[in-house]
Amino acid sequence: MSETRLALAAAFLCFATPAAAETLTITGSDPATANVNDLLRLSVERFEGEDGAALAQQLEAELGNAQFDGRPWYRIVAPESGAPTDGLVTGTTRASVDEVAVTEKRDKCVEHDPADKKKCLKEIEVDVRCRRRTITVATTARLVAIGDGSVRYTRPLSSRDQQTYCPDRSASRSVDDYIAGVQRDHVVAIRRDLAPREYALDVRVEESTKGLAKPAQAAFKSAVRLTKSDHAGACAAWTALTRDIEPTAALAFNLGLCNEMQGNFDAAIDWYGEARRQGSRSNTIVEGIERIERNRRARADWEARKRLIGRE
Repeated sequence: MSETRLALAAAFLCFATPAAAETLTITGSDPATANVNDLLRLSVERFEGEDGAALAQQLEAELGNAQFDGRPWYRIVAPESGAPTDGLVTGTTRASVDEVAVTEKRDKCVEHDPADKKKCLKEIEVDVRCRRRTITVATTARLVAIGDGSVRYTRPLSSRDQQTYCPDRSASRSVDDYIAGVQRDHVVAIRRDLAPREYALDVRVEESTKGLAKPAQAAFKSAVRLTKSDHAGACAAWTALTRDIEPTAALAFNLGLCNEMQGNFDAAIDWYGEARRQGSRSNTIVEGIERIERNRRARADWEARKRLIGRE
């Protein structure tokens, strides 16, 4: 590309109106980590423990809402219905609260300035009686395949919170709020293990112009700014730059992101590799390649699952 064409391209791209950070939005999926691809119908039993029924209901709802390409991942079967099911999720959830007396030190004013009551002339150190509260929440989930009785998944989860409250300092959260929040987090963690998760992730582009001639630098920077309003346009501008110049590490990385965003995974990995060959040591390259591999596994799992669904 001639210097005149590069300058014109840069000038055209400058008309973009900023709307967001310099990122590209990558959509993809992470596969289920448990061996569940052949389990189409799933039941969730009530978990043992005081809050077991509520947690099981939350988990059942989460798994029932799990989708891939807009289609449900599981058919949820009520365990009390007696209908056929491929897998059964059971577990326990328990919370404990322990409190002990503790003492903290405070400075206490024993003599104020007669002319200024807000000014202290003498302080002493005093003991303040407080309570140290420890909350522990433990959840264990287990998935058994009904067909062969094999344990496909088991995971213990535990969270702990410790706070000290005194007459002059209250606890930042209630016991009930903490337990409910942790159990919700545990449900989400189990759901991520048992079903794929779709995501949209904003990844920051590289902005370095190192290694580019001035006209190319202007076009590159304008493409970076264009990411705020037109991702496809920014990618087209970076692609145009490669017709007449050697890709730099930053340009190669951005084209890796572009191809990943567009679902061109082989090209994306090639461009990420080129960014490495050009000297980039950024962890974002590793992250991009790992995202692609997980996405490929998730899509392969879904294709295999669709064939099973078609045989029902």
